[in-house]
Amino acid sequence: MNPLLMSFLLIFALAVFGRTMYKKILLLAALEPANRTDHIGQRLKNMVVLAVFQKRLVGRKKEWTSGLMHGFIFWGFCILIIRSLTLYAEGFVPGYQLPFFGGDHLLGYLYIGLKDIMEAIVLLMVFYAVFRRVVLKPPRMQNTWEAYLILGMIGFLMISDLLIDGARYNLITLYDNPGNLHFFNNRLYGFEFVWTPVTVKVAFLISGLSADATQFILVIMFWLHIITQLTFLNLLPLGKHFHVITALPNVFFKSLGYPHEKIRVLDLEDESAWEDESLGINYIHQLNWKQGLDLYTCTECGRCKEVCPTYITENPLNLRDFNDKLKIELLDNSDKLTKRAALFATIKKEGDPEQIEKTKVALAELNSQNELVGDVISPDTLWACTTCRACEQVCPVTIEHVPRIVAMRQGRVLMAESYPKELNPAFKGLERNANPWGIGYDKRADWADGLGVKMMADDADVDYLLWVGCAGSFDDRSKKVSVSLVKILQKAGISFAILGTQEKCTGDFARRLGNEMMYQMMAMDNIEILNNYKVKKIIAACPHCFNTLKHEYPQMGGNYEVIHHAQFIDELVRSGKIILNKSHKGSLAYHDPCYLGRYNAIYDQPRSILKSISKEGLAELDRHGRESFCCGAGGGRMWMEETIGKRINLERAEEVANQKVTTLAVACPFCLTMLEDGMKELNKQEQIKTQDIAELVANNMA
Repeated sequence: MNPLLMSFLLIFALAVFGRTMYKKILLLAALEPANRTDHIGQRLKNMVVLAVFQKRLVGRKKEWTSGLMHGFIFWGFCILIIRSLTLYAEGFVPGYQLPFFGGDHLLGYLYIGLKDIMEAIVLLMVFYAVFRRVVLKPPRMQNTWEAYLILGMIGFLMISDLLIDGARYNLITLYDNPGNLHFFNNRLYGFEFVWTPVTVKVAFLISGLSADATQFILVIMFWLHIITQLTFLNLLPLGKHFHVITALPNVFFKSLGYPHEKIRVLDLEDESAWEDESLGINYIHQLNWKQGLDLYTCTECGRCKEVCPTYITENPLNLRDFNDKLKIELLDNSDKLTKRAALFATIKKEGDPEQIEKTKVALAELNSQNELVGDVISPDTLWACTTCRACEQVCPVTIEHVPRIVAMRQGRVLMAESYPKELNPAFKGLERNANPWGIGYDKRADWADGLGVKMMADDADVDYLLWVGCAGSFDDRSKKVSVSLVKILQKAGISFAILGTQEKCTGDFARRLGNEMMYQMMAMDNIEILNNYKVKKIIAACPHCFNTLKHEYPQMGGNYEVIHHAQFIDELVRSGKIILNKSHKGSLAYHDPCYLGRYNAIYDQPRSILKSISKEGLAELDRHGRESFCCGAGGGRMWMEETIGKRINLERAEEVANQKVTTLAVACPFCLTMLEDGMKELNKQEQIKTQDIAELVANNMA
C-alpha cells in the first residue's frame, strides 16, 4: 500500500468536502433562529425510527418494495462504514483491523459475513433501482443524469469491494499468498472466507487470471474504490443527494408535540417589523435555519406531489418544484446572506445611532431583490394549498411544507395587502359579524331555539362548553349536526352550555390565509370570554375549531382541555352513557378530515362509533387514515373558488362513488359541505347520503 498516496487523497478530498460543508452550514447559520434542541431523547428516538429504520419508506404499503430497496441501500452503507475505515487504515498499515473486528474476535467474523451478504443485496437493489427508472417509470419520479451517476457509483463501490476480497482470496488459496496478505484464520471460527459466500463466488469468476493479473485487480480496485468513495462524498452536497448527509439531522430537528412548526404569533405592534417587511416570509433571508435545512434535504422523490390534492387535480402546486425554486433562490443569495448575517451581528455591538442606521442601510442592500411570491413562486401556486399535510405525512425526511406556505401568505396579506379578491366577503364577514358568512352575530344561537340548551351567560356552572363554531351556527346543513350533537349530550346527561352570541369564529381560516391580524383579534376576544367564564373543558364539532383551540390558543394564553365530538361520543359509548343499535342499513364508509386525522392523529374513535351502528360493517375508501384525501376546503379554500383544474371535492366524491357505499360518514362541517356538493355534481346525492357522525349516532341511539 502507499501511505503517501492515501494521505494525499484523504487530505485533498476531506479539505474540499470540509470547505463545501462549511459554506453550507454558514448559510444555514445566516438564516433566522429556530429552537430545535429540546427533548433530546425524543429527537433521538425519531431519528432512529424515521431515518435509520426508514419507517415512512418501508412502512408505506403502497411502496414497500421501493421502500425496502432504499432501506437496504442505506443500511448497507451504514454497515460498510466499518469496512471503509479499515480500507483507509490499510493504506497506511497493511492488514489493519479495528479493535474487536479482527480475526481474534467472533465479532470480526460476524461482521465480514454480514458485510459480504449486504454488498450483494445493495448491488441487487441498485439494479432494481435502475429497473424502476428505466422500465417501471413511476410518474412521480424524475430521471436525471445525477440519479444514474450516483447509482452507478454505489454499484461500483460494491463490485470493487467484492473484487478486492475476491482477488485476495485467489492470491491466498491459488498462489500461496504472495506478499503475505492478511486474512483471518482462528482455530475456533475457522478460515475467513468460509464466512463470505459471495466473495468466494466472485473469486471463482476471476480464478482464471494469473497471479500478476490478480494482484493488479487487487491493487487497482483498492485505489479505485477509495477514489470513488471520496468523489461520492464530495458529490453529495452538490445535488439532491445531499439528503444522504442531511436526512438524519433533519429528522432529529423535526417538530415535536405538533406535526409541524406552529404558526408564529406575530408581534403586530412592532413598528420595525412593518418597516423592514419582516412580518411573515417575504424574502429568502427570512426563512429560519430549519426551513433552510428542509430545502437542503429535499430528495426530489415526488412523494409529496403524488399525494397532494392540488397537484392531483391539476392545480398549480408542485411541492417538489416549490422546494427546488426556493433552494435555488437560497443558494443564489448565499454570499449575500452570509455577509448580511455577519453585518447584522455588529448592530448589537454598535453604540452610535448614526452608525447603526448606516449598518441597516448596508443590510438592506444585501437583501435579495426577489420577492418570494411573484418573482420566485407564482401567487396561484401559493394560494392553491389546502394545508392538508398529506405531503408532510409521506415525506421520508420530515420536511415541513405548510408552515412555510402560511408564513408566505402572511407576508402577502400583511405587507403587500395582496390576496385573492374572492376572500373579501369572508374577511369582511369576520370583521363585521365575527363569522365568514357575514350573517348577523345576533343570530348565532338561533339554531338552538326550543332545545333547552343553556347559555354560559345564564349559567356558567357546567362541566363542558360546547363550541358550536360558525358552520354549526349559521350553515343550514351543519345546524342539523349541532342539533344532533345536543340530543346526544342531553341523552347522556352531560352538563354543558354554549356561548351563543358571545362566541366568535376561532379565526382558523383567517390565519391559514395569512391574515394574522384578523386571527389575533378573534382569538383575543374569544380567550377573554372563555377565561372570564373559567372554562376548562371544551367540546368542538369542527376539527378546525378543535385544532385551533387545542394547539394555537395556548400561544396567546388560552389553555383548555379540548375534545372533538367524535372522541367525546366514543367515550360516551364506551362508558355506557349512550347505547347504540346496529340499525344503520346499507354500506358505510368514513372520510378522515385532515385536521382531525393528520393534524391530531384521531383515526380510531370515529371508526369505533361507526362499527357500532352499521349492520354491514365499515368499508374503507382507497385513500383513508393517514393517506386520506382532502375535501378541498382547508387552508381557507372553503372561501375560494377553484378556477384552475378539477375541483378537489369532485375528485374525492368520485372515489366515494366508486366504492359503492350508501352512506358516507364525516366528522367535519367543511367536509360535509364539500362532499355533499360533490355528490350533487355527480347526481349521486340520493344514492349516497353524506352525514356527520353525530347525525348517525343520534339516529341510532337506543
